[in-house]
Amino acid sequence: MFKRLLMALIAVAFLCVPAFAAVQNVKVSGNIESTWLVRDQFDFGDVTAATGDFYQNLLITQAILRVDADLTDNVQTVLSLINERDWGSEAETSDLTTDVAVNLAYVALKEFLYSPLTLIIGRQHLNYGNAFIVGKGGPNNSADGRLGSVANDLTKRTAMDAVKAILNYDPLTIDIFAAKVDENIVAGANNKDHDDTDLYGFNANYKLGDSRNTEIESYFFAKIDKSTVATGTAGEKTDTVYTPGLRVATNPIEGLWTSAEVAWQGGNKTNATGSSGADNLRREAMGAQVISSYQVPFMKEYNPVLSNSYTYTSGDSNPTDVRAGDNMASDDKWTGWDQMYEDQAAGTIYNTLADLTNTHIYNAALQVTPIEDVTAKLSWWGLWWDKEADRAASTTSTTIKQPDGTTVSLTNELDKRHIGNEFDAELLYNYTEDVQIGFIASWFFAGNYWHSDNDDVAKQFLTKVSANF
Repeated sequence: MFKRLLMALIAVAFLCVPAFAAVQNVKVSGNIESTWLVRDQFDFGDVTAATGDFYQNLLITQAILRVDADLTDNVQTVLSLINERDWGSEAETSDLTTDVAVNLAYVALKEFLYSPLTLIIGRQHLNYGNAFIVGKGGPNNSADGRLGSVANDLTKRTAMDAVKAILNYDPLTIDIFAAKVDENIVAGANNKDHDDTDLYGFNANYKLGDSRNTEIESYFFAKIDKSTVATGTAGEKTDTVYTPGLRVATNPIEGLWTSAEVAWQGGNKTNATGSSGADNLRREAMGAQVISSYQVPFMKEYNPVLSNSYTYTSGDSNPTDVRAGDNMASDDKWTGWDQMYEDQAAGTIYNTLADLTNTHIYNAALQVTPIEDVTAKLSWWGLWWDKEADRAASTTSTTIKQPDGTTVSLTNELDKRHIGNEFDAELLYNYTEDVQIGFIASWFFAGNYWHSDNDDVAKQFLTKVSANF
């Protein structure tokens, strides 16, 4: 892996030789992170699973190499390469998923056409607010490359190909972007745009400039997925998700930071669960989130910070009740929240197992610095479904995701909503200014929603060494 990174850097430098005279400044940076990963019972000890209990014990290295070049005062280029793999994978497979991939590749044109406008073209990170709707992490369990079949929730390959315009009217900043999430068919007889997935966005952030550091953010994101109609099923429409929202963040008193966000979703839902043929439901979903972080005013030598959050995403009460063709369902609305491209709760067990939808999520955490350069944190997560299992369903099972890209179907109880409780213990040591050593231990206790045969405790242990250069 390191040989390939070195060769890639030499290739980048070689390509830049003819342009050295036009380059004002070049910066090389990067990150190498190695993780010892142990995961057990992520299927809650399902006794019906054909492959037995889920268990992992492996090491992963993620390496990123980045080159920033300022061509002029107003033109910047960024190229970032990445390699992610479990140890020994190159000896086991000749698959290109172990190779170095382009993580970032964009050109930033400042004061483009006129001074407030910056234009960014190419592969880039899109991250807004608290990443509740669009964050640089992307959706869960969607990793490309080697980690897609190993630990897809830990991937860092999360950028999107996009064109973004930034209008800086300080204290107002407006972002407008269009991203190509998935091109699908790019050649041949079916080379059309009827199977693409695109993301469009508008985000306006206004800083009031008051003593409380208040900021107000409004946005509108639209995901257009045409791949659902690529087969030309009669009556089927494009799957669309239109998400307007509002976020307010402020420091009401000294040491306290708060953020409140609410968003709605409209559009058309296709391919609803349990349907056959064309199905089109009107989306009417809602999501909300409240976050607070408080610097405790006593025992300041330990720098204690107390944080809390509550997240709500609506569910659908009758996921098998759909409208197919000309046959009307009893309710032609889809109220289940679409997680879009959120980036929250990375590294937790619950975030690995399921999408951010149909949930009430509570969190409380306490962070302290017991000694210099060491940070300790204890967290609790409590999860409940917004809507319980459909009473009319012929089966009582729920599909949950696994870190290796597979799924398991677990028996659940009707009229129960408690998904479970997760407890995390974290320890972070700043070995030097650029090197960190961390350990995270997590336990997930299944709630009464799951059948008694699926009540084993899911466990996760992550030991990381990360170096920035």
